[in-house]
Amino acid sequence: MTDIREQKTFTLLEEKNDIVITNNIKNPIVKELNSIFDGMIKELSTEPFTTIFTLGKLKSKKIHVVNFEDLDDLEKRNKIFNKIAKLKEDTCIVVDSFENEAYLEIIQDLSENLMTQSYKMNKFKSKKEEKDVVFYYYGETAIYNVVKKGYIYGDCMNHARDLVNTPYNHLNAQDLANYAKKLEKHDNVSVKIYNKKEIEDMNMGAFLGVNKGSTVEPKLILVKYQGKDTFNDPTALVGKGVMYDTGGYSLKTPQSMPGMKVDMAGSAAVISALEAIARLKLKANVMAIVAATDNRIGDEAIVPDDILIAASGKTIEIISTDAEGRLTLADAVWFAQKEGAKKVIDTATLTGAMVAALGHEFTGAFTNSKEFYNEFYDASKKTKEKVWEMPISKGYRKLIESKVADIKNSGGRLAGASTAAAFIEAFIEKDTKWIHLDIAGTASAEKTGATGVMVKTFTELFC
Repeated sequence: MTDIREQKTFTLLEEKNDIVITNNIKNPIVKELNSIFDGMIKELSTEPFTTIFTLGKLKSKKIHVVNFEDLDDLEKRNKIFNKIAKLKEDTCIVVDSFENEAYLEIIQDLSENLMTQSYKMNKFKSKKEEKDVVFYYYGETAIYNVVKKGYIYGDCMNHARDLVNTPYNHLNAQDLANYAKKLEKHDNVSVKIYNKKEIEDMNMGAFLGVNKGSTVEPKLILVKYQGKDTFNDPTALVGKGVMYDTGGYSLKTPQSMPGMKVDMAGSAAVISALEAIARLKLKANVMAIVAATDNRIGDEAIVPDDILIAASGKTIEIISTDAEGRLTLADAVWFAQKEGAKKVIDTATLTGAMVAALGHEFTGAFTNSKEFYNEFYDASKKTKEKVWEMPISKGYRKLIESKVADIKNSGGRLAGASTAAAFIEAFIEKDTKWIHLDIAGTASAEKTGATGVMVKTFTELFC
């Protein structure tokens, strides 16, 4: 756990914390320390990150020196920040020594990294060895707002990671609804949880079809943030909330089923982004919507060849019960539009085809509005979350045409990410601007688990 505070005073000879500086000799504190250590800091110009033991010259035991020039290189910068985040002692960061043309961006990135790089998922470990490390910021430049923004970004990303990393037996649809309900502690946030009867009353046959094999009731989660005087023209963030995906009767293999707790990463992203938006008190009206259920085998579970009727009235032929996320999203995006959203972004760990296409580096994006996509893409460049636009065409739409229903839920093996996007697009009204994000490859990493992808970009879109 990392606690971040601002340091109001700094006296070199009395400071007991570790110190982080750059080798920017123009900074008065760096200049003074360089004199104390006989020019050593000025000479440390080749290594990205070096630690000096003070050997009694200061009450601080260690000074960590960052190569100032490396801050201009994003990859090198991130490696440096990762090292700072892993420091084991309370540390004072002399932020003015980091000052260059991208100064405020650098400090925001540092604040965020101190949160995300110290993340640990040890909730279910019987022995927890964890020491709280306090990072202080010292400088004359006004940095509070960027430190706060970076801190909230990192903290909310970690909340999303906690949700995704939590196994199904500790986080089902009801548990997620309970978690979302707690967001009402933030100003201007309201939460409505719809139960199964209310979902049935809205004729959400696609969503309910996925839930038929489950022993846990589905929950439709609606979180509203009103950042303007009146709640009009809201943007909807719709997250796939399949709490665990066995594939249903189109059963996944034993090798591919472990890790399917990640299939609700879309819901974690939109709920955590809503939290960040509320904590930053942004001037925007935003909704987070999740159709939460697990996808299991049961006596009443759907099977291939079944035909479901979505809330929009469209009929859906089931080709694969493992193409279930798009069924829940069909009713969720319909609901978002009925709640007044003319801009909708859905995010989902939707297809293995997206992982095959883009791997784990880029999120795949599909859209019906170049203007809306450009707004989103500009936000993603600021947050450094990599996004790549993918195609939807008449040919892909044709692949999901059904002989016995309005549409079918799978277009086959080829172009699976595009046909899945085309399926969701079929439930978007003509005057709605829409973006679909397939985060199957970016929602988790093999070494570190859940990433909290898209929390930052969703938030930045409204900044």
